[in-house]
Amino acid sequence: MNLPKGRSYNFQKPDDRKAFADLYMDHLAKRGIEVIALADHHTATWLSDMKDAGARAGITVFPGVEVTTGTGSDGAHLILIGGLDKTEQDIEILLAKVCGFGEPEHPKFNPSQRREPAPSPRSIGEILDGLPDGWLAIAPHVLSENGLASPKTVGNTLRWKALHHDRLSAVDVGHHHGGGETDSGKRGFNQRFRERDLDDLPCLKRLAFVSTSDAYCLEELGSRFSWIRMSEPSLEGLRQAFLDHEARIICDWDERLSDRPDPNHVDHAWVASVSLGGELGNSASSISVSFAPRLNVIIGGRGSGKSTIVAALRQLYGTTAGLPASLRAEAEDFVDRVFGSAELTATHHLDISGERQNARWTRENGPTTDRGVTTKTAFPIRLFGQKELYERIKSVPSDPYVASRNLLGLIDEAIEAAGDGSRSQFEDGRATLENRCERLVRERQQVQAALDRKDDLQARAAELSRRVAVLDNPEFKARRENNEKILRERAELESIATQLDQTINDIRQHAEGLLSQSSRTSQLNAPPSARTPHLHRLDDIRTQLLNDLLAATAQADTAAKVAETARQEGPWADEVKRALDDDAAYQAELTQAGVKPETYLELRDDLSTTERALADLAAQQMRLAQLKQDEATSWEALIAFYDGRRRRRTHLVEKVHESSGSLRFELTTHGDWAGWERDVRELLNLRSDGYITDVRTVARWLWSGPSDGIQDRLSMWRDALIDSRPAAYRLLEDELLEAGVRKAWWQKLRNLDGTVRLRLSMLMADDVITMRFLKSGGRATRAEDWQDVSHGSPGQRSAAMLSFVLHQGTEPLVIDQPEDDLDTALISQLIVTELRKSRWKRQVIIVTHNANIPVLSDAEQIVVLEAHEGSLRIKESEGRQHVGPIEVMQVRQEIQDVLEGGVAAFITREKRYDNELSTYRRDLAATDKPRRSR
Repeated sequence: MNLPKGRSYNFQKPDDRKAFADLYMDHLAKRGIEVIALADHHTATWLSDMKDAGARAGITVFPGVEVTTGTGSDGAHLILIGGLDKTEQDIEILLAKVCGFGEPEHPKFNPSQRREPAPSPRSIGEILDGLPDGWLAIAPHVLSENGLASPKTVGNTLRWKALHHDRLSAVDVGHHHGGGETDSGKRGFNQRFRERDLDDLPCLKRLAFVSTSDAYCLEELGSRFSWIRMSEPSLEGLRQAFLDHEARIICDWDERLSDRPDPNHVDHAWVASVSLGGELGNSASSISVSFAPRLNVIIGGRGSGKSTIVAALRQLYGTTAGLPASLRAEAEDFVDRVFGSAELTATHHLDISGERQNARWTRENGPTTDRGVTTKTAFPIRLFGQKELYERIKSVPSDPYVASRNLLGLIDEAIEAAGDGSRSQFEDGRATLENRCERLVRERQQVQAALDRKDDLQARAAELSRRVAVLDNPEFKARRENNEKILRERAELESIATQLDQTINDIRQHAEGLLSQSSRTSQLNAPPSARTPHLHRLDDIRTQLLNDLLAATAQADTAAKVAETARQEGPWADEVKRALDDDAAYQAELTQAGVKPETYLELRDDLSTTERALADLAAQQMRLAQLKQDEATSWEALIAFYDGRRRRRTHLVEKVHESSGSLRFELTTHGDWAGWERDVRELLNLRSDGYITDVRTVARWLWSGPSDGIQDRLSMWRDALIDSRPAAYRLLEDELLEAGVRKAWWQKLRNLDGTVRLRLSMLMADDVITMRFLKSGGRATRAEDWQDVSHGSPGQRSAAMLSFVLHQGTEPLVIDQPEDDLDTALISQLIVTELRKSRWKRQVIIVTHNANIPVLSDAEQIVVLEAHEGSLRIKESEGRQHVGPIEVMQVRQEIQDVLEGGVAAFITREKRYDNELSTYRRDLAATDKPRRSR
């Protein structure tokens, strides 16, 4: 390595060696490097110094050595990496016994140029054949001109065998810049190698690709790197990473780093731990389990507490309310028996910020979270048991849409968990709109009822006018008419003032109702996101509009009061006072003339009252049109509210469809007539045998008829119910006469209280959703290859439902025994594949009895539970809990014992299956198969 300018070292002096080693590690630390494999050519003289310097800098150093093999003119290179306990002496032994170096016949360096490594007397194949356990082999810069995979030498039999050797764990393919096309536009060998697309090299499907620095100066240290997932640095961790490179290795050229520059950073929400304390009904002592932020698997024998952990998470973060009835009763019984006197606690982290919060559950207080103040827990997780998923999609002959209702419940839960609107917010919003509809209907009905009296009032006014005219003396008529004119004008003026006051009040009420923040608070308080400033900007506009309208109505109120004061003084007030005084004198003169003033005054008062009522009706007549418009708008707003939920549901299932490629959804607008029938019977409190055919017939007519006529049918139904007009009922009777709806049903509707009829008119059928899955081997473009999930086998239903829950959401996902009802192939193809994808965007916690799930999905954290002397606990031995990824020996042993039936059983099965375990022999067999054309 070239030394830094201006510095000199005497590497014979321990202090200089220490200083240089510290400088070396300092450069690595500044690059963010946490682990290195130190592999000098044919020597390990720096190993001890670098391990000590690494310890001081917080960097783990794997012992290693780079060997020039005897293959080829200049030899191919191999990097051999040992466990952390390996020493310089171990490497010297490896170089001698495995690589064949030994003085004087086979020196490690060229005798004439001591810095130039000499090739090993053994080929790369021989070295790999002799490599003992405890060492891993990597081929560096394999695509360089004389690299192990160079197109100039790759056909060489020895090199082909080396690339496919069982002991070769990884290769460094160099800088991965893309391109690599030849002059003819075809992809070159190197590009196809990097894309793992060479039929004659089947090893590319399994070989891990890594990036190695191979630095010749300090500045180059860490310029090329590999992110490798290990619970802690160990040779077994490296081996497992090389075996599952897709899940565990990201090279510096990997496109995934553009979206996630730091793969260690977790920006999704996750549960860090759960503790079951207090008095448990199935354990003599408490138990605590910690989780990794990404993929976790809980295993253990029967009765080891796996389902108890799941139930605790449900109490802390979920609810049993959404479970199918039979499972809800079972879950609630479990809570009563096991958690009746328990105290459950958990720690979780919010998305984006990573803020840590503590949750708690007791029977007395339910789920709460300490957020500076104690509040009801609102941290969303999704939790499912396979039995629950199967029950949710199961058909029921007596109710054709129960599966749809259950699936929509899952969809609404997912929408709520994503922060796009909770079910309680939907119910509150719907109640607000329904109350507005009811208020406007009542106002319109009151005005309509008043206007229905107009003809009677007009006739009454005419009669009273004629009677008053008879009683009036002609000589007093002019005075009376003048006084009446003035007093009538005053009545009309006051009626206009009263109407204006009502209008101002209506504007204020409408503004407060339409622009209230209460229905929007949840959105404004949602976790921050890119849309947050836009939400606040719109809310500022709403607030300003509301304030402007309230200020305007307040100003109008003040002006109206000023106007009222103005009417009580001045020329107009004087004129009114003169008319009143003259009218009083007129009454006195009538008395002197022998006319009974009581009779006359009663007629005059009655006439005046009638005329004022008619004046009010004229104003109400003008108001009626606006009320009808407001009422129609309120019904449209209610329909639009349902449409908004439908859009959210559609958006979610479309994302699931695009993500899965194997699920398709059809949404029928307001198609659940069976659910509407149930709601009607509940609202009207009908007996189980009462009006069965009538209600069902109306339900089918209203909600399952042609979709383009649904608004006309709704209008006909509401017209009859809301105003109970006989003509509207006759239209309904005629429409449904042939369907067999009895007159008794229509009579019952007419006799209902008006409020009940109005509530009945607001009942809306929910949508119907149908989920279809792509049959095995089917083509997405063929309609006949898509099957309704409710008609599938138990395995097909389970697979479809698992695919559904795995393809939506980023909140923590807990699944209890997803493998039930699934064959092993589906577990590998569906569950494992999706778990491997999901780990990057959400935390997943799986409880399983199937070994494929923790092994093939490569879980970050496997937790082994057991029942021990009456207590549930994490299994432990020799002071270590059996927790961690598969590289932890105790965990690996438990997977074999608990899930595979033991090592002997596993080996016996493999022998009976007669499977080829050697990767080399499998690759050799693969090359004998016909190759696809290029």
